[in-house]
Amino acid sequence: MVLHPVGPLEPRVYWTRRIVLLLAIVVVLVLVVAYSCSGDGTTKTAGNTPTSSPTSTPTSTASAGAPAACTKDDLTVAASTDATTYPAGVLPHLAATIRTTGTTPCRLSASALDWEIVSGSDTIYTTAGCPPASRATFLVRPNHPAGLSRIWDRHRSVAGCATPGASADPGTYQLHVSVLGVRSGVAVFHLAG
Repeated sequence: MVLHPVGPLEPRVYWTRRIVLLLAIVVVLVLVVAYSCSGDGTTKTAGNTPTSSPTSTPTSTASAGAPAACTKDDLTVAASTDATTYPAGVLPHLAATIRTTGTTPCRLSASALDWEIVSGSDTIYTTAGCPPASRATFLVRPNHPAGLSRIWDRHRSVAGCATPGASADPGTYQLHVSVLGVRSGVAVFHLAG
C-alpha cells in the first residue's frame, strides 16, 4: 500500500502529496535547527567601523546577582584571521578569542576591545580612540571562550574613524587585539595586490 497507492485518484496524485509532505517536514527541521543554532551577534555596518559580533549572549544591563565585570587579571586574548593571504578585493575577517582564567563568569563590554593592524612600525588600522561600534556586553565563562569578529575594509584608519583613509598597500601585516590592557599575540597575514 505504501509503494502502490490505492484510491480513487491516480497514483501520481498520492506520490505528489507524499513528496510535498516530506519537503514540508524537511523545511520545518531545517528552520528548527537554524533557529537553535543562530547567535545573538549584532550585524556588521558599512564604513570603517564594522560592528563587533560577540558569540556569547549579550546583555544590555546588569541585574541583581549578575556576574561582576571582568578585570584584566581575569582574561587572556588571542587574535586570528580567517586566512593568511588575501587576494585583491577580498576583505580580511579578524577574530578575537577571549578566555577567563577565573572560576566564575565575568561580564565584558564589546567596546573594551581595541583592534590594531600594523606593518613594521607603521600603525595601519586601529579602533583606539574611535566611538564604540557596539554597546553590547557579553559573558566570558570558564572553559567557554567568547569570540568577537570584525571585517577590515583594507583601509587605513583616520582620527575619529568617521571615514576610511587611504587603501592599504599589498604587504605583510600583523593583527593585535587588546582587552582591558591585555594584549594578544600576533596574527600575521598578507594582502596581495
